Order: sequence, then structure tokens, then C-alpha cells
Amino acid sequence: MDDVSLIERGFEEFPATIALLDRHGDIVYTNRAWRTFADANDYVGDPDSTGVNYLDVCDAAREVDEIAGVVADGIRAVLRGDRDLFTAEYPCHSPTVYRWFALRVVQVDTPRHGNFALVVHLDITDRRLAELQVNEKNEHLAALVGALASELRTNLTTAIEAAERLASLDGDAAVALSESLSRIESLVEWGIDAAEQPSTLDLAPVGFREHVAQAWAVASLDGANDASYRVVGDGTLLADTHLLGLFLVALFTNCFERNAPSGPSSDVVVGTTADGFYVDDDGPHPSSEERAATTASPNQLLGVDYDSLHLSTARRIADLHGWQLDVADSELGGARFEVRGVVWK
Repeated sequence: MDDVSLIERGFEEFPATIALLDRHGDIVYTNRAWRTFADANDYVGDPDSTGVNYLDVCDAAREVDEIAGVVADGIRAVLRGDRDLFTAEYPCHSPTVYRWFALRVVQVDTPRHGNFALVVHLDITDRRLAELQVNEKNEHLAALVGALASELRTNLTTAIEAAERLASLDGDAAVALSESLSRIESLVEWGIDAAEQPSTLDLAPVGFREHVAQAWAVASLDGANDASYRVVGDGTLLADTHLLGLFLVALFTNCFERNAPSGPSSDVVVGTTADGFYVDDDGPHPSSEERAATTASPNQLLGVDYDSLHLSTARRIADLHGWQLDVADSELGGARFEVRGVVWK
């Protein structure tokens, strides 16, 4: 096997799409990946593309696609020898698939035939999706800051009211003040950590029953003292301690509010499953807004908009942990908010 056929064989087997352009911009060679991509995307013309002027195609698209003009100018600079390398990244979505590519253009100088430009298109879809997921998590945490601020205001109000009662009362008011201020302190500490490291979670083994009790106490501060709850099952799961507390508070508060029209009393059951846990209530069946809040929109690439504030918070926290949050009818006659994908220790 001679050197030329060996090089061509290497290009043929290379997974990225490759085209070799002469000094005029005409395509003189494409590899198998190029031809396969053209066939798969209903390219009009010969999938081989030999003889097509790459620069003319880019120039023709300048007015509707800014990156096309940038690519044409970059390739010309490489062919002239003004630069050794040109790079660009661009989206190339189909009606059914989101895709991104990285373009790399380098000069190939041959003693007999002059300069060529080697154009390589690398599929970077997985990387771009990962970047979008990180960005979405950052947006989720930014939204959680708003939820934290809301909870802080609620706890501050409770603390202030309890402090005022201390002027004439003693005992229970002092306990309520202490608990509320402790909760505020922990939320502030978590908020500072989240602001400093917005894309990471501090996962640790967390006692399930203990955190359910703490979250119920916090959620009940807003006047749901007539509600009752019981826990079925126990265990230790991996979670961010503060976020898990906020998650449970959000679900409990949602249960209180959705039961409010029929009266303040409600029965809530919190239980564990093989890969998660659930919160059942005896209120009305799930509303369409509640069901939508746990279902991603098919019209969006990543993320989803929510109509319910508390379920919005819960869904975002579930997403950050890699959990799945679903809503269905509960055995108590109301709604079941079930979490899957939990790692139990």
C-alpha cells in the first residue's frame, strides 16, 4: 500500500466529515463521513460534492447566515497563507435533531500541486448539550435564590412576631423564635455557598425521617397547625442537606395550599420507595397546572416553564439532583408527588 492510498484510507475511516479544497475553493475530495451525512440529510446533488465550490456556497448564504460569511473569509485567509488555522462553531439543527459542529480549517502545502485547505467538521453536540445543562442548572439555582428569599421573609416575619410577644410572654414564643432564627441562619449559609459555587451540589448522607420532621415544622409555621402527617419507611439518602429541606418544605406548603379551599385540616403521608420517596395528601386530585409543573415541554430543548411556585422550586431541586418528580392520584384521594432516582445508602 503506497503513502497516498494509506492517507486516503485514513481519511475515509475518520469519523468527522472532511473536505479538501483547492486554492480556488473547489472541493477535490470528501470522505465517507461527508457522503454519509449528505445522504442522511437529503442533500440535493452528488453526496460526494466533488467540483462544488465551497466558498461560493458560503458566499451565497452570507445574507441569511452570518457564520457562512465568516467561514468563507476564514478559509480564504488559510488558502492565502495569512493564517495557519481557522476555527468556528455553529449550529446545524434538523427538524428532529439538535446538532452543533466545530469547524477546523488548516493549510495543506504540497510541492507539486500548491496549497489546499483541509476542512474538518467535528460533531460537538454532546459537549454543547452538557454546556446547556450546566447553564440551566445555574439558572435553576438563580431561581432558587428567589425562593430562598421568599422563605427568609416568611421566617423573619415569624421571628419578629415572636420577639414582640416575648415582651409579655415566655416559653413557647422563645422556642419559636429560636427555631425560626436557626432556619434563617442555615438558609443564609447555604445561599452563600450556592452563590460561590453555582453549578455544584454538596451531596452527603441525609437521614430521611429527621429531615421530613424538620421540613414539616418549618412549613407548619405558616398556619397549617391543624394538618397531620406520618412517615412510612426510613433510610439515608444522598442529597444536598439544605436543598432537600427546601424541597420538602415546598411540597408540604403546596399540600397545605391546595387543601386550603376545603379547610385547613389535611392528612399527609410521606413514604419511601426502592428508588425514591413520595408525599401523599387527601386533598383534591392533581390540577392540570400541577401535572404540567412536573412535565417538560416538548417545545423546548432544555428546561421547562412552571405555573406553580412551590412545584417550580421542587422540580428545579429534583433536576439539580438528577431526580424525577412526578404527580399522580394518591391512595388518600388527593395527589401523590413522587420522586424517583434517589440513591439510598
